[in-house]
Amino acid sequence: MIKGINRQILEVTNPESPYFDKILFFVSAEGSAAGEEKLHGEAQDVARQIKKPPKSRRSKKDIILNIVYVLCGVGAGAVLALLMNMMLQGVQ
Repeated sequence: MIKGINRQILEVTNPESPYFDKILFFVSAEGSAAGEEKLHGEAQDVARQIKKPPKSRRSKKDIILNIVYVLCGVGAGAVLALLMNMMLQGVQ
């Protein structure tokens, strides 16, 4: 939501990044005094620096929960292998 009517927005519609279609820059009051070419050039420089979205960071809780799931799977596989081995030995 944009508050106020004294905001200028500069839109870059063709950034060189494959992840973004357009970028909106909200120009500050001091920046609006600069020329349009200077603002556009600065916006292009910033847009060129953007390579890809940042990776989402996993919380410690998510990491620990994933480790618990893996350990439960390994434990279940070990128990199943042990039971199958005991059944095969009992058949012979």
